[in-house]
Amino acid sequence: MAGSLMDEGGALGCIEQVLSNVLEAVPVGVALIDGGMRYRLINERLAEANGLPCADHLGRRVAEVLPQIGEFLESLMRQVIASGEPVIDFCVNSWVDAGGRVAQREWQISYLPYSVAAEVVGVVAVVRDVAGERLAERLRGEGEARLRMVVDSALDGLVMIDQGGCILMANHRAEVMFDYEGVGMEGMMIASLVPERFRDGHGRLMESYMRHPEAREMARQQEIFGQRRDGGEFPAEIGLTPVRNDEEVQVLATITDISARKAAQASLELALKEKTALLNEVHHRVKNNLQVISSLLNLQTRSAPPEAVTVLVECQNHVRAMALIHQLLYEHGDFSRIHVGLYLERLTQLLSGSASESGVRVRCRGMEVAVYLGMQRAIPCGLLVNELVTNALKHAFPGRHGTVEVALERSEDGGCRILVSDDGVGIPESVKLGEVSSLGFRLIPILVGQLKGVASLLRPEAGGACVEIAFSDEPESQE
Repeated sequence: MAGSLMDEGGALGCIEQVLSNVLEAVPVGVALIDGGMRYRLINERLAEANGLPCADHLGRRVAEVLPQIGEFLESLMRQVIASGEPVIDFCVNSWVDAGGRVAQREWQISYLPYSVAAEVVGVVAVVRDVAGERLAERLRGEGEARLRMVVDSALDGLVMIDQGGCILMANHRAEVMFDYEGVGMEGMMIASLVPERFRDGHGRLMESYMRHPEAREMARQQEIFGQRRDGGEFPAEIGLTPVRNDEEVQVLATITDISARKAAQASLELALKEKTALLNEVHHRVKNNLQVISSLLNLQTRSAPPEAVTVLVECQNHVRAMALIHQLLYEHGDFSRIHVGLYLERLTQLLSGSASESGVRVRCRGMEVAVYLGMQRAIPCGLLVNELVTNALKHAFPGRHGTVEVALERSEDGGCRILVSDDGVGIPESVKLGEVSSLGFRLIPILVGQLKGVASLLRPEAGGACVEIAFSDEPESQE
């Protein structure tokens, strides 16, 4: 219950009696103070804020209960009594001893005069402890300041707009990006940051987005440009994030100036174009030089003795096999790999010309299989097939016609294999790859190693011979 100091014989006592019955229902601290600056009545809410029980207030002066600020408060109350005018909502703070623990209090106080027989005889003090509110305001202000600091420190521009497209907030990076530093962007329409030629379409897109707002990256749909205050434009990437509150949906736009990235990309594309042109020219020149060598070998065969012609033709075929790789790279513009099937098909066509005089036919099978090799492995692959076909033409058909077949297949384990077979006289059991004195058979294991493959000599029951080259194509080149 509220504490009171009653004067049963006077009007002041009547007022105190009435007030004491309702004070505990009042949500703020209330005290009745007489002209001598003494507490006549006080509720528990205010007594607790002052750090003393109600009984320890009654009959004592304000300056005694609150020694740090009491003189100041008494001077205000005397002013109210003398003028009859209230003093409303002023704030004071003080340290008080609350149960042996010193605590800081912050109050919002109003002093209201009360009269008896038209004479002001005291003050009604209405006190509200606002320390918690002030702390919350300070924390909220600090939080907003920290949030603003974080937003302004972002490397990307951040712009918050309402449903009508009005800018509610823009961080420092956005102001710098659009050349509004020191001017501010709040209150502007977002459409003013879009080049004139895009504004009609931008308005329709914005209306559509507001009907179904969701997180979205706009750059994936079309190329976007921003417009600075001076009318200059820059390429941008924009991400949209809807932010919902109780009133409406707002949109946070994250804006990135990608001018530097675009310039770097253009520079890279130019360098790549120049490199491609250079590689194109290199392969073209290498192919031409190899063709010159092939032509010189061809001329040499016209005057060479019969025993040397065969060797010169074999050398010419080796040169043609290497020149064909550079020709294919030049034709297709992909300098990292060649299609093995297309290469072998063209190679067998060249070898068929050498075999036509002997009546032996060279054919290919399975060349449509998608197998790719880089140039470093394609060259030994071509030389290997060239060597196997040449050996078959020289030794498999003594005095008779026949067929040499080059096949390209995919094996069940996902690897690749090339089969060079013939229906000739076959290879004796004593002959093994790499263990024969002929240069061709000694080259085969070396070329297979450069191809990173495995060679097997097969002897079909139907006759003839077959060499199987098993290898894997390059993983990054698989289709």
